[in-house]
Amino acid sequence: MPALTTERVTQCLLCGTPGATLFQGLHDRLYSVEGEFGFARCAACGLVWQSPRPTMEDIPKCYPDDYEPHEGATQVEGPARPAAGMRDALRGMILSEVFGYTQFKRPEWWAPVTGRVLGHVPTLQDRARYGRDELCPPFVDGGTLLDIGCGAGGYLSAMKALGWKVLGVDLSPQAARIARESYGVPVKVGTLETAGVSDRSMAVITMVHAIEHVPDPISHLRQCHRVLQEGGRLILTTPNFAGLMSRLFADHWMALEPPRHLWLFTPDTLKACVERAGFRVERVLTRPFLSQVNYEKSLLIRRQGHARGNLRPCDAGPIARGLHRLERGLLPFWRWAGNELMLSAVKQEE
Repeated sequence: MPALTTERVTQCLLCGTPGATLFQGLHDRLYSVEGEFGFARCAACGLVWQSPRPTMEDIPKCYPDDYEPHEGATQVEGPARPAAGMRDALRGMILSEVFGYTQFKRPEWWAPVTGRVLGHVPTLQDRARYGRDELCPPFVDGGTLLDIGCGAGGYLSAMKALGWKVLGVDLSPQAARIARESYGVPVKVGTLETAGVSDRSMAVITMVHAIEHVPDPISHLRQCHRVLQEGGRLILTTPNFAGLMSRLFADHWMALEPPRHLWLFTPDTLKACVERAGFRVERVLTRPFLSQVNYEKSLLIRRQGHARGNLRPCDAGPIARGLHRLERGLLPFWRWAGNELMLSAVKQEE
């Protein structure tokens, strides 16, 4: 594969301040895309961006045929356990009474009270939402949930089973075909800008590890604002540049992922971008989601310069498990320790 044509981005998208070099001389550590890349950081607001980065024309070359998008939100629970009947009943009561999923409404007089009481227990609430947190949003009867960068559609399939109308947008025709054939999920091939989604037609938009791939995130978020209904919800997840893993591994952090990750966010800079696009941010949190695998890849990058091949040589596995436990243990005391950043916002009335 020929080397990419690159360009330098000199000024911060948020505040216009010139960026200072953060990392340079980086290569693709997960695949074999040719080229040399770097990252800059704004001294004023802390936004991080890739520079030099691929030109707009060459961005599609960053995604080889074997590229695997982040599918963390599509993961479902394992095989049913003996207590599955009771567990699912309790889950249904919480989803119904706390999050408005009307299909789980029960006729018994005690069910609403039980659901509301159990829903105040954070652990039970998290389990009721399948560990997806904000990615299992409050239900909107008759509303459509749009997932941008939906991949093969596993997450949309799960949301469809919970009663949502769903729609996906993805650049990959192959992923769109799998989503349609395997899950019966409608997917438009392209971007939100080219997919022909009508103004004010969506109740919820989700972007799971997608905003960091967008050439102009503020412009893209304004497109999200356009297609959301009044009071509609936007949910984003992205790597957390302010977290423990980024601080430990610096330029060996796997989530830098040059040349595909064009932007890296802290809680403050992601919130600023979303607010600039006209949203009111309701909640920002970090999670240790999939962090053990990411620690393993970061360890490999530090040791051998890339994370291709076997992900568990020598002692990478035990060290990664220990770092994952450390990250989880730090979260009650340091809320921004998590490897994954999650934000939920609503479209304000115009």
